[in-house]
Amino acid sequence: MLLLRRCPKLKLRPWVRLCSAELIHKDGFIEKLRHSFDEDERSNLVVPTFKKAMLYPDEIAIKDITGEYTYFQLYLAAKRLAIQISNICGSSSLSNVTYLCSNNALWVAIQWSCWISGQVAVPLESGQAMDQLRLQASNCKTKLLIATPEFENLAHELSQGLKSATIVLDHAFVPTAESVSSTSMYAKQLVSTQGAILTESTIPGDFYAKAPAMLIYTPNAVNSPKPVLLTHRNIDAQVRCLIASWRLGPTDSMLPILSMNRMHAALGAVLNVGGNVVLQQKFNGHNAWSALLGINSPSKQRVTLFLAMPIVYKRLIAEYEKMFAKDSRMVDYIANHCRQKIRLMATAFALLPDSVFYRWREITGQNIYEYYGMMETGLVLGHTLAEPHRDPTNTSAGSGSPGPSNVGNALNDYRPGTLGAPLKGVTARLIGNNGNELITCKNELGGTVDHGLIQVEDIGGDASLAQTVIGELQIAGSHLVSSSLASNNQPIEQEQNVQDGFFKTGDICAYRNGHFYFLSKASDVFTVGGYKVYGSEIKKVLISHPNINDVAVLGIPNKLWGHRLGVICIVSPDADIDLDAIKTYCYRHLPAHKCPTVFKTLVSK
Repeated sequence: MLLLRRCPKLKLRPWVRLCSAELIHKDGFIEKLRHSFDEDERSNLVVPTFKKAMLYPDEIAIKDITGEYTYFQLYLAAKRLAIQISNICGSSSLSNVTYLCSNNALWVAIQWSCWISGQVAVPLESGQAMDQLRLQASNCKTKLLIATPEFENLAHELSQGLKSATIVLDHAFVPTAESVSSTSMYAKQLVSTQGAILTESTIPGDFYAKAPAMLIYTPNAVNSPKPVLLTHRNIDAQVRCLIASWRLGPTDSMLPILSMNRMHAALGAVLNVGGNVVLQQKFNGHNAWSALLGINSPSKQRVTLFLAMPIVYKRLIAEYEKMFAKDSRMVDYIANHCRQKIRLMATAFALLPDSVFYRWREITGQNIYEYYGMMETGLVLGHTLAEPHRDPTNTSAGSGSPGPSNVGNALNDYRPGTLGAPLKGVTARLIGNNGNELITCKNELGGTVDHGLIQVEDIGGDASLAQTVIGELQIAGSHLVSSSLASNNQPIEQEQNVQDGFFKTGDICAYRNGHFYFLSKASDVFTVGGYKVYGSEIKKVLISHPNINDVAVLGIPNKLWGHRLGVICIVSPDADIDLDAIKTYCYRHLPAHKCPTVFKTLVSK
């Protein structure tokens, strides 16, 4: 080694690297790599999640139905797949690569492989109809379709019509942990240049500063698919927002039960800091409760963050009533475990019925905190967690759990429907009917929110919201909001959705006492006999019924009343409910002028 130091001009660096790998502990490489990443970020470059994975090589990143996978296993699988992608699409060509994958570790590996190759990741929701999938894949002019075995036939059918290439891979594609655990194997993925340690055979960092990263289709665009284009800069800003707001660290473990397309930023946030994520392929109440309670899980992998759609909480409550409610020991254990070990239970992207909120609090001693977000923005309104106390002598995920008192409001003071304030780096404002600004709230540094000044104006609304400001919600933040759609693989600015740098959400919200409250989509505000009726209020009442899974509220134009209200209720195949029961439920829980007059039910698959 002394001889080599005295001969710096000799081109023996790879040999030096491998020899040094046997002498230097892996931690030494990690610290040098961390320093390089810090320098990149100080230079305003973006360091994608797959690169950050190299900082936690031996830690568990994903636990799914097939087993546990370390960061290094997923990184190597992604790098190997990236070579195949580049052979088909060309390196750094920014081609759209679509993929069909369930909620498992391969979803992450495929996403990373697209980024390593320099392509745009386009995840498709497998639950959609074939026509919808074909429309989306055709719209983005996909060059390659990647699928896991359960979607192989579907992928081939899609690719034949689109004349695109297909790759099918299963979990065997991921190398075993034992085969990649050595320091020399880790060192082979690094190179030294100008005194800095970099990841080997990856695209230079400046590429990711401007390049698009993901193309996501919004789930409510049926006839005309709406693609949302997110750059690496957008995703990095959304990830940083959640890391700061949730005070994420390597001891955090997240259980998300919602669409991967909706939780990609939360997933990236946890993986950016070395935490782990528990992924469940299909919802099962028993399995979800087992994961929440840490059954058969090492203490370091016990869930500290739980994200789920409201319907999931509703089904978990039903499972609890069936399995645990009559066992006093389990009742006490569940309440104590959830209070002491789980830092956050949250929901987003849908209305949370009050009955579900209060019953869940009785069961777990935890509030379900509601967050507001969109595909274009990520999560932007919500509740910031206080810094957990982390015991340096205890590395378990449960240690340092702050409990409910570490969220802004005390447990019993919190009310359902409260969206909280802007998260770090977010500015939110409400715009009145005349286009004037009513209230602006800023959270630039992640600390105290600047709530600005409320402009005094009577802008109408429900009488129950007296002394409340109501308007259309608009969101801004540095690099946070996607400002473009994708058409023919090229970004198009969404001028109709942007005003003075603010993204127009199309949602009507209220502001009161430092908090925002969701009222309705602007398109779901109806006039009935001179009254303003928010469709979301009707929906929230109906989905609180135990046999109704989802609801669509319709405003049917009427010359006399302005609108007649209609509802379509999605019920389970085994639901014991009819139209008369739904009508009775509405009249029991809603004022007469808010009760629908047209009812229809559809049975879910």
